[in-house]
Amino acid sequence: MKKIEAIVRKEKFEDIYQVLEKSGIGGMTVTEAKGFGHHRNGLKDKMKIEIYVDEFQIEKVVDMIRRIAKTGVTGDGKIAVLPLEKLYRIRTGEEGASAI
Repeated sequence: MKKIEAIVRKEKFEDIYQVLEKSGIGGMTVTEAKGFGHHRNGLKDKMKIEIYVDEFQIEKVVDMIRRIAKTGVTGDGKIAVLPLEKLYRIRTGEEGASAI
């Protein structure tokens, strides 16, 4: 299992959300954020998307986000794929991939 974190332009978020919702992922968490990159051109409004996925979903999800979020201009964002040691669904007690 992995955790995908994507920081994207706020104006691109709705399009990303629509595609991810239709893709069959188990769910996502979204947070409004502010940040800057190596150009240091002030804090910009961003959206942070967090998604838990099984190994076979990683490339599909990353490719969808990259394709939609890309404008080719500085500030398009970042995507990180992080190891996920354990995951639990609080309501049912399920663990691992079944908790996604």
